[in-house]
Amino acid sequence: MRVSTAEWRRPIDAAYRFELRPVGSGSVPAAGVRRDIREVAAEVLVEGDGARFDARVARWAGPEDEDEDGARPYVGEQVWFEERPWRPTLSLADLEDVLRGTVLVLRSAEGQVDYVQRDHHLVDVALYHYHTTGALPRTLFHADRHSDWCDDRYLSARRPAQAATWWALLEGLKRPGDGRPVLGEHDVVFTTAQPAAGEGRDVGASNRVPWWVSGSLAWPDVLPRAVGADWVSLDLDYFQPVAQLALTRGLLRDGRFHQLMREAKVRVFVLSPQFARGGDVLQEWRVGGRHASLRMLNLLRGMRMRTAS
Repeated sequence: MRVSTAEWRRPIDAAYRFELRPVGSGSVPAAGVRRDIREVAAEVLVEGDGARFDARVARWAGPEDEDEDGARPYVGEQVWFEERPWRPTLSLADLEDVLRGTVLVLRSAEGQVDYVQRDHHLVDVALYHYHTTGALPRTLFHADRHSDWCDDRYLSARRPAQAATWWALLEGLKRPGDGRPVLGEHDVVFTTAQPAAGEGRDVGASNRVPWWVSGSLAWPDVLPRAVGADWVSLDLDYFQPVAQLALTRGLLRDGRFHQLMREAKVRVFVLSPQFARGGDVLQEWRVGGRHASLRMLNLLRGMRMRTAS
């Protein structure tokens, strides 16, 4: 039975409904091309929605590290997408570019696309991928230390902070033609894990999940539902630092996860550098564990070619 557009409307749509226009098969830019996601949004959303979308997004200002001259090289919003030649491993120089707010886009010869982000703005990835390929996700496997989900009541109370915005806008982003959400809540297979108190403090609202999510969110319980997902979103704060890895290392060894990483059409890797040191409530947002983050990033990306034991 066909569901009418009206039945898909929710209170969130009053402020967060953005409709995509048809783009055909898209147009993949050449390596080295950089695009501002705000310009991309204006091109792929129906007239007027690009500016409204930008007004609703709350972007993080970036890590607050200071260099020897007192400058803050990482302060800046993440708005640039840059096409890069496919490479199986990335370098510290690549990591530095991501920390400065550039999303790296790497396309394999087999058609798999990796996006490497500093901040978890998945909706930006959806807009850019649609612009360049005309394709949209069907199912998302999302692993994150923080849920980044929030309900309509929470959204109505205030303009959401960066942590909440990506999910709010993804739910509000509508497919061309039938007006259905690009991804509804039930299209997301979510897993989370946090160490016991004393290993880090939670961040309150960002740990909330939709009302319908019940039972265990541990990876062994949700992974069977994730097999076959065409998009994978991995926040590195789910796997690091060591206290996190103790909870999640089993996922890295599971053959079903390896299969998922090999077969997913889109893989999104998010550094979340402010959480690399483990604390969730910090006085200053600074980069931690560059080498550890790079090792984890390259390990995860390499699973597309590795056979699980």
